[in-house]
Formats: sequence, structure tokens, C-alpha cells
Amino acid sequence: MEEIRELIQQFQFTNGTWTLLLPIILMGIDVLTGLTNAWVKGKIKSSILRAGLGKKMGEIIVLVIGEMFLFGMNLPAGVMDGISIYIILMELISICENLSKLGVPIPKFIQRALDTAEEKIQGKDDSKEETKEDK
Repeated sequence: MEEIRELIQQFQFTNGTWTLLLPIILMGIDVLTGLTNAWVKGKIKSSILRAGLGKKMGEIIVLVIGEMFLFGMNLPAGVMDGISIYIILMELISICENLSKLGVPIPKFIQRALDTAEEKIQGKDDSKEETKEDK
């Protein structure tokens, strides 16, 4: 553990670096867990992979544009932090879903926190949402 801490300190990552790197690292983990899940279930489809990779490229583009605006237009750092946190939460939710499908138990408190975050991201409100049976 100490070696990892020293390695990170040698790179001298700043908060700005992590704002860009962490979402990209999580995207890679999401792709790997998704591919593993599809491979285990024998359901690897190039069209689904292309769609997923297209989404990841879109997320990377949003991060890069955010960084460009941050430095070029002197936007508040909170804007880029918000973009990064949004993508990080989406990726964590997806990674946990993939791991759960692979049979990896996700602790309930983590699942509840991610479910709550997903509901807030998607603007869901269970008390007002109509189900198909209600219609």
C-alpha cells in the first residue's frame, strides 16, 4: 500500500488531473466488466459494444470540452468537478450493475447509495411516477 501511495505522489496528481483521469479509468473498468459479463453469458454483440463505446467517447469528449472551457474561459472549477462527479457516479452505477450480474455481491449500503444517486441523476420521483399498470 505504501508503494502505491509513493507512486501516486511521484506523479504529483493534482485535483484537476484526477477530475479528468478518474472518470476515464472508471470508463475502462466499466467496459471490462461489461465485456466480461457478455462473454460469460455468451452474448457478445458488436452492435451493443459499438453503442457502449460510442457513449464512452461522448463522455470523454464532454470531459475534454469541460477542461478546455475551464482553462480557456476561466470557468469556476466547480463546473468541471460537477461534470466529473456526474460521469463518475454513472460509471460506478454501471460497474456495480455489471458486477452484480456476474454474481459479485454488492453491499446493500453501497447499492442503496448508488440507487439514490441514479434516481437523482435521472430525475425519478417514485411518488409521482406512473407504472404501466396505472395507465
